[in-house]
Amino acid sequence: MTTVRSAKSKGSQFEYDCQYSPSKIYPDIYRTSERGFQMQYDLTSDTHYIAFECKRLKSLSWNQAKKYYEKLKTKAPEKNCYLLFKSNQQPCLVFNKYKDASRIEYDDEETSYYVVRTFEDVFGVPFLKHPSTRNQKREKVTNG
Repeated sequence: MTTVRSAKSKGSQFEYDCQYSPSKIYPDIYRTSERGFQMQYDLTSDTHYIAFECKRLKSLSWNQAKKYYEKLKTKAPEKNCYLLFKSNQQPCLVFNKYKDASRIEYDDEETSYYVVRTFEDVFGVPFLKHPSTRNQKREKVTNG
């Protein structure tokens, strides 16, 4: 029997995947909802000053991505911000502002560009699904 997952459960599943993949680089990354408070973004690392917003949608327009990213920047202005998003059957992509290092002497908005890149291109690690806790529990029962 197959069950139909709701949009909310797909979003939660994607947040777990988004937490699992960068945990190799940022071991202290956590979901803000796990700590009992909502900071209006999904993941953060306090020691690395980084914040993530995760969106699992059927499709995402450029204007929507920019809106989500700008909201994230207002909620976490002191952190490096990344919008992680995934559409059906597509790889995880990252939307953020990229500072052009060749023009760093000009510290203004013209040296920053909105970019979309793959998760692996940005962070240098593959985007992986987190291991199922349901399978881990079954293995303990069978082996234990």
